[in-house]
Amino acid sequence: MALLLGRVGQLAAAFLTIKIATTLLSPAEVGSVNQLNSFAMLLATGLLLPVVAYFTRGVVGWVETHRFEAYARAMLYIIALSAFILSAVGTLLQWGWGLVHDVAVPWVGFLLLVYLIGFSTHNLLINCTAVLGQRKHTAIYSNLAAWLGLAAAASLYLQFGTAEVWFLGICIGFLVSGQLFWAFLKNTMISTSGVQKPEQKVLPFDVAAVLRFIWPQVLVGVLWWVQSQSYRFQLAEISSVATVGLFFAGYALCSVPMQAFEAAVNEYFGPMLYGRIGESSQGGVVQAWNLYAAVYVPYILIFGAFLAACAPFLVVLALGSEFQAVGPILLWAALGETARALSTVNFALGYAKIDMRRLLPPALVGALAAPILIQALAPDTPLLGTAIALCVTNVIVLVVVFVLTRLSVPVTWPWKRAITAAAIGIVVISAGRVAFDMLPRTPAVAVLICTSLGLVVLAVLYFFSRNSLTGVLTKH
Repeated sequence: MALLLGRVGQLAAAFLTIKIATTLLSPAEVGSVNQLNSFAMLLATGLLLPVVAYFTRGVVGWVETHRFEAYARAMLYIIALSAFILSAVGTLLQWGWGLVHDVAVPWVGFLLLVYLIGFSTHNLLINCTAVLGQRKHTAIYSNLAAWLGLAAAASLYLQFGTAEVWFLGICIGFLVSGQLFWAFLKNTMISTSGVQKPEQKVLPFDVAAVLRFIWPQVLVGVLWWVQSQSYRFQLAEISSVATVGLFFAGYALCSVPMQAFEAAVNEYFGPMLYGRIGESSQGGVVQAWNLYAAVYVPYILIFGAFLAACAPFLVVLALGSEFQAVGPILLWAALGETARALSTVNFALGYAKIDMRRLLPPALVGALAAPILIQALAPDTPLLGTAIALCVTNVIVLVVVFVLTRLSVPVTWPWKRAITAAAIGIVVISAGRVAFDMLPRTPAVAVLICTSLGLVVLAVLYFFSRNSLTGVLTKH
């Protein structure tokens, strides 16, 4: 229940953020904000987020052996030092190439620093609480960042009226949430202070071990960024930064809820996966992944269908008047996000085996395909062409992931569950399209249809969840 309420709160904050942003900001300002966000994410992906991912992998063992406090403090120092270095690098890049449109160099440097410290620490806090099974805390911290960021962004924009202060407000939400890591650290130490655990083999936290883990993930992260976010700079050159704002607003209606749904599924089933792995053999990893995929794959297919069905109504509900023209891209966005989310099962397998090199081939394919397809399809129809290009890229990557997992590890894809989920998804999409064509396109009707379809999807997900949990408990 905490997980469900937390994700509902985050989704509400996300949609309200999109609604307020597309009401207050112009398409060009939305484009500049998202170029800023992408630039900051590229820098974070190049170092900080891979280290956070490695840290998360060892949290359970470190807590049990009373090493967590020392390692956590070291991690916070790494974040602070890296943020200053990376923001300086970003400032030089902005000064030399002007990557972010219509934002001054000093602003770029300052905003990068705030984002890198705030988002990385927030991400560390969320990952640690999720891995330790503290779902209520995960929900609280996630919602705090989302709602506080929205309040700060709206207040600052109404006062100063620039894209820079809107982005600063979003960063403030991450920064405040991230600082609560100190309270989490203190509470964790108190709760385990009287518990004596025998010495056991745990993940090391030294330079050599971290570098072995992160170097492929850094490459993968940069390649993923090229695939999924470089369009914000490429499209600005093909068309304009205002087109970037329009495209992002439409695409976010599918990508934001899908990412939130992914995170919710992983928060709930992640401890089951990684808790069963430990230091076990390949057979144990394969069994754990098979159980995880049996849940994850049908969930993503059904939720992706729900997004495709509701997408036209979400435009009516969540976008301002200057952004209503993006409706035609949303079906492609929903299909592309479904394919992208399915392909992340490869990340789960690499994460479980502590071998991120397996992520390189699909990431390389995606990084090559996306810019080429965008350059080919976007000049004539920038919005629709970019949406089709990203969708096709995600499908290609999914095919590569499937082939890679089949060739390298004896895992079993849940085809029967996937086909059942896909068939249900087709029915849901058809119902949504018929409703959009036949009913008035008003906010009240949009709420009614999305709610009705949502209840149906929740019932279907509950059915899959019961069957999957029964399988997990039977095989445990």
